[in-house]
Amino acid sequence: MNKKILIIPDVHGRTFWESALKSGDYEKIVFLGDYTDPYEMEGITNREALMNFKSIIAIKQQDPEKVVLLLGNHDLHYYSEYYYELAGGVRYDPVSAVSLQRLFSKYHSCFQLAWETDWGNKHYLFSHAGITQSWLKRNVELIRKPDARHLNRLLHSNEGLESLAQVGEMRWGDYPSGSMVWADVEELLVSNPLFGIYQIVGHTMQFDGPIITEDLACLDCRAAFSLNEMGKIELVTELTSYEDVITSFTS
Repeated sequence: MNKKILIIPDVHGRTFWESALKSGDYEKIVFLGDYTDPYEMEGITNREALMNFKSIIAIKQQDPEKVVLLLGNHDLHYYSEYYYELAGGVRYDPVSAVSLQRLFSKYHSCFQLAWETDWGNKHYLFSHAGITQSWLKRNVELIRKPDARHLNRLLHSNEGLESLAQVGEMRWGDYPSGSMVWADVEELLVSNPLFGIYQIVGHTMQFDGPIITEDLACLDCRAAFSLNEMGKIELVTELTSYEDVITSFTS
């Protein structure tokens, strides 16, 4: 049997993940983060996004070993008050904030920053936005090594949260490149690849389809993907251009 990993990029209240779960039998299901803070032009309310997020948590509770929930920048500003003080929050929802903070507090052990696996003949590192060499070097004494164990430790100290709150110039921040929850895909494309690591990320929304190179895949395009043991990334749910998404809502 051809084993596969299901990859679900940025949700932002969207429900495409539901049909993705029904599309096949997967060894692992990895959500790349950003569960709430929907785009107003897509017609998803903050209330709908909150209920959608609760459903995703329930999926994780049903099969905690199979389902991986990564954190994105839109999650961390509810997950940690200290992070929010440092980085603020894009499309931060003050009305849903208390409910979201309580959910992240109650289910904090369900979430992580990175997940890695040896799959086929490659080593894969999944995170929300990806690791650039410049961010890694800037925080090397804190991170030490770009593996999931060391990266996930960043959640457990103020210094770690400070490193996560580093926003790059491409996202109107003060740093040459952003953190693993903030790096724009353009920052990853000009960065030297991490040795022996294939990165799979979301975060930078693509309007017409994914970016897939020899070193990384940016899959934030409102659709789910599968990764087979041969290293092939395939579409699982319908891929709709963002123009069509907006047109369908406004028409």
